[in-house]
Amino acid sequence: MKCLPLVLVPLAIVPCSAQTPCTPAQLSDAANRVHRVQQELEQVKVEEMDTNVPAEARDLITQLKDALSCTADAVLASAAPSVDPLELQQRLAHVLGANPPQPPQGTVVAKDDRRFDEALGPYYGHNLRTQVTRPATAARLIEVEFSINIECGDDHMLLIYVPGDGLWRRQMRWQAPPLKKTSDAFGDFFLVALLPAPAVGISGPHVVVAHGMPWCTSRFSGFDMDVLSPDSDPNSPRVLWHSERGYSRFGFTPTISSSDDTFELRLNASTRDPMGFERQVIYRYQIDEHQGVHRIQPIASNARGFVEEWLDAPWSEAQGFMAQGAAPGLQQVHHLFEPPLKHSGEFTSYDYGPVRACGDPKTFQVQMNLALEGSHGSQPLPTRYFHVRETGDGYVMVSAPTGQDSTCTGPDLMPGNNN
Repeated sequence: MKCLPLVLVPLAIVPCSAQTPCTPAQLSDAANRVHRVQQELEQVKVEEMDTNVPAEARDLITQLKDALSCTADAVLASAAPSVDPLELQQRLAHVLGANPPQPPQGTVVAKDDRRFDEALGPYYGHNLRTQVTRPATAARLIEVEFSINIECGDDHMLLIYVPGDGLWRRQMRWQAPPLKKTSDAFGDFFLVALLPAPAVGISGPHVVVAHGMPWCTSRFSGFDMDVLSPDSDPNSPRVLWHSERGYSRFGFTPTISSSDDTFELRLNASTRDPMGFERQVIYRYQIDEHQGVHRIQPIASNARGFVEEWLDAPWSEAQGFMAQGAAPGLQQVHHLFEPPLKHSGEFTSYDYGPVRACGDPKTFQVQMNLALEGSHGSQPLPTRYFHVRETGDGYVMVSAPTGQDSTCTGPDLMPGNNN
């Protein structure tokens, strides 16, 4: 179905499809519809810091995304295959009133300073921003990204266009389902990486999308990562793989990269160390010829970080990072740490000890002190001494005894519990 003019169906949900995209003649109607929905969203009452999305706002945001998609279709419909993505971005920003000026970082904006009202305003659907790029790993394609304000964060939508017969056709649309809570949004961060398509079975590149889950209070939240491929319906790409993990929202800017059949996301996550808030995690994956997705080295930037990520990862991943001939019983050790809660009112606390080099080349001993905490105070548990071996691209787990190795001597390589 084509996007119908605003005068016929004001504020109706009219999805655009790749087969019948909106045309240049419909650009004005689509852009006007965006503005109308934004005006409607201004009337929705939202309490500050309220993480529940009102039903009215939820419906209007869905309509807004449909109108934005239609607008992008109409702009691309009149673009040449060789078009400069910056030219497209400027045209979209112009017709939509997008990309409002942002205050310089660190600026304190006075209450009577109206220059940044659109960027800093509290309304759902405002601070509309768009970015158009040609991905370095698939330069023949065009990526269009939109983001809008929600309470305590933002929400993003991705559109991918492919050229054919001198015209641009929308190949993929990826967005959050209708929002019930702010954490349902694709926000906080929104990162995209493209990998070349395999020779058989896929009509376009693999698209990796990682995004956070906005929240109003906590430093920590969750993030999703998906590997997508085009399907017959551009609004419903195939999800080849999905993962959901936790991350720290403020201490480190997440990054994503890709090369050939691998992709890598780097961000910070919470740590078991009571002296620290977070640690860096490396999520590196490889896509095989059967479109299976497998985590590969490295998973952390140092030995202590490797131990913590090995414990936090599901066993299906953790067992792939053990040395050949590793000590038996590592699965039981892994299970000991997941989950940390033993039963109601009691939990296991952790405290890192020294990291020392061992007699075996490139082997390190990472000490972790444990205690059972509860209403009767703190009860020490056996200390674990994780032995890890450095490889060419990361670390592997060797053993986790409760007694120290006499060959692991020398200074603490990570004093101060620095993760």
